[in-house]
Amino acid sequence: MFPAGSPGALATVDDLGKYMQQTIAADDPTAGFLLLVASGMIRAYLGQTVSQVIDDVEYVDPVNGSFAALSQLPVTAVSLVEVTNDGGTTWTPVPATAYKVSRRRGTISTRWGNSVRWPSDEESWRVTYTHGFGSVPPEIIGVCCGLAARYYSTPVAVDMERIGQRQVKYAIEADGFSPLESIALAAFRVGKLA
Repeated sequence: MFPAGSPGALATVDDLGKYMQQTIAADDPTAGFLLLVASGMIRAYLGQTVSQVIDDVEYVDPVNGSFAALSQLPVTAVSLVEVTNDGGTTWTPVPATAYKVSRRRGTISTRWGNSVRWPSDEESWRVTYTHGFGSVPPEIIGVCCGLAARYYSTPVAVDMERIGQRQVKYAIEADGFSPLESIALAAFRVGKLA
């Protein structure tokens, strides 16, 4: 089964218990599973891993050989930028003085005049970097707990049920998040560069 508070969950069973103002056993398989599902929904919505990943390697597509956008934010460190001019057979490390990094936007821009031949082919830059949050922001923990709590307290998410001629209405938002949760996540959602 899914362990409560596993590395994939953005919130712990203890967080969920505090959110719901009740005691939930740390090994409750339903709570652990729902937190993992909620975490997956949040990551999919944000397009981000959220949790910190150290020395992730990403092949990026430069724009005109002058800048490239990394897919994960926030960027906390770039340890290596390499380029290939032969389709990926050989990779050449680029000195840190030959580029600049916007940690907030997740872009790498070239600095000309450093005798670096910056290619413009797809996946011709390889970047090793650290991204994500060292500790999950409280807003994301709250959204994760809110999602999990709705389904934990009403497992089938029934909002209304009528016995005569059997009618059931499920309480599922269009994207899975309440309006308030969508507002909380908006600050972490990344707009992709075109």
